[in-house]
Amino acid sequence: MRYVVISDTHGRIAKWANQLVNLSDVDGLICAGDFYRDGLWLAQKMGVPYYGAQGNNDHDVHAPWATFWQSQGVRFGVIHGHQWPSSQRLEALQRLAHQFTLQVLVFGHSHKRESYHTSETWIVNPGAGFRPVQSPPSFGWLTYDAEGSLNFLWDVLF
Repeated sequence: MRYVVISDTHGRIAKWANQLVNLSDVDGLICAGDFYRDGLWLAQKMGVPYYGAQGNNDHDVHAPWATFWQSQGVRFGVIHGHQWPSSQRLEALQRLAHQFTLQVLVFGHSHKRESYHTSETWIVNPGAGFRPVQSPPSFGWLTYDAEGSLNFLWDVLF
């Protein structure tokens, strides 16, 4: 299983959309908001399932605030993360992961690459596709192999 993970594109995907649209061997696209519709458009162009959540800059009444799903026995979730102040965000994300028994929780909002790993859960932020805290703009690869090994890696756009 191999997912492309994006966040905080803010409608600015034209410069690098071809880099992601032309990827092969991808099982889905995860978008942690700001802008939900960018992720939806990319997933449709890639021909893969879409798992997204809207952020504080999304105004789509049909877009979910959080999405949870299961694949190959792994429980996933995605949420933007603006629901909590930065000083409380990690603790709140850990509670959410525990509440929904998630092995992976993807979030965004901070515009920086972050990863927290416990024995039970990966909590990851792919960084930002637009105005990242760390340059250049980034996205992530979330993989799960036949041996049950979960991995998250960052990649850069351009």
